[in-house]
Amino acid sequence: MRYPDAKNQEKPFDSEYINKMLPVDTYVGGAEHACMHLLYARFLTKALRDMGYLNFDEPFKRLVHQGVILGTDGARMSKSKGNVISPDEYVEKYGADTFRLYLMFAFSYTEGGPWSDDGIRSVAKFMDRIERIAEKAATMPKNITKNGSEEKELNYARHYAIKQITRDFEEFSFNTSIARLMELTNAIYKYDGLQDKDEGLLRSVVEDLIKLLAPAAPAFSEELWEKLGHTDNFSIFNESYPVYDEKALVKDEIEYAVQVNSKIKCKMMIGSGLSQEEIQAAVCQNQEIAPLLQGKSVKKCIIVPNRLVNLIIG
Repeated sequence: MRYPDAKNQEKPFDSEYINKMLPVDTYVGGAEHACMHLLYARFLTKALRDMGYLNFDEPFKRLVHQGVILGTDGARMSKSKGNVISPDEYVEKYGADTFRLYLMFAFSYTEGGPWSDDGIRSVAKFMDRIERIAEKAATMPKNITKNGSEEKELNYARHYAIKQITRDFEEFSFNTSIARLMELTNAIYKYDGLQDKDEGLLRSVVEDLIKLLAPAAPAFSEELWEKLGHTDNFSIFNESYPVYDEKALVKDEIEYAVQVNSKIKCKMMIGSGLSQEEIQAAVCQNQEIAPLLQGKSVKKCIIVPNRLVNLIIG
C-alpha cells in the first residue's frame, strides 16, 4: 500500500488514492511466499478494511505460482550436482530474445520442467524463419487487392492467432501462445508458396505477426519492424496491439470428417450455415460416399457441428 504512494510525507498512504490503485490484479510469486507474504498481507488488508482505511477485502485478485526450471537430468539445479544452466552462455550464443522465447515455449509457466539444448536450438530456427519472411515482406507493396479463398484462409489464421494469443497471454499460458505464433508462421509460408498471391495481404499479416511476437521478443521484433520500413513511429511499441475481427473467424466452408457406419471414409469441405438436411445431402453426393450408398438407405445421420458427419446405413 505504501508502494503506489511512496512519496507521501504526511501519512503511510492516502486511502482515496490507494482504493483506486489497489487491489493488485495479479500476484506472481513462488509457493514459499504463502505464509511470509500472502498470509500477512491478507491479515493486514482485512484489519485496515475493518478500521475504515480500505474499501477492498483482498490485497490480490489473482495468484499465479511460477514453476521451477530443472537441470537436463530432471533434478533441481545445484552446483553440487553439476546440473546448473548458465543463462549467460546461451544469451551469448543465441541472444536474449531467443533465450526468453525458449523459456516461454518449452515449459508450462506454472509447472516448469527440465532444460533442453535441442529445444532452444529449435526456437532459434523458428526465429530465423520469421526473419526470412519479414525481410521478404519488406520488399512487397502495402495495398491489398485480392479476396479469394486462399486470402480468406490466411486472414482466418491471422485473426485466430490474435484471438488465441491474447487469451493465452492473459492466462499466463505462454507456451501455447508461442505455439500459435508458429502456426501463424506456417500459414504465412504456405500462402507465400502460392504462385498467385496478394503480396499486400502477406505483408500485412507478417506485420501483425511481428506485433504479436513483440511482447515475447522485444529487441528482435524492433529490428524486424525497422526492416519493414517503419522508422517514422520510432518503435513497434508505439503501435496498437492487434485486435481480432470476429467476422474473419467465420469460414465460408468447414472441413468435416465423414464416416459411414462409424468408420471414417473421407474428409470434405461443407459450406457453413447449411441445415442438417443440406449437410446430409451434400455428403451423400460426395464422389467417395455416393458409391457406398448404392442399394442401401440412410437410417440415421449424426452430425457434430463443424467437425463430423456419420451416416448409419443398411
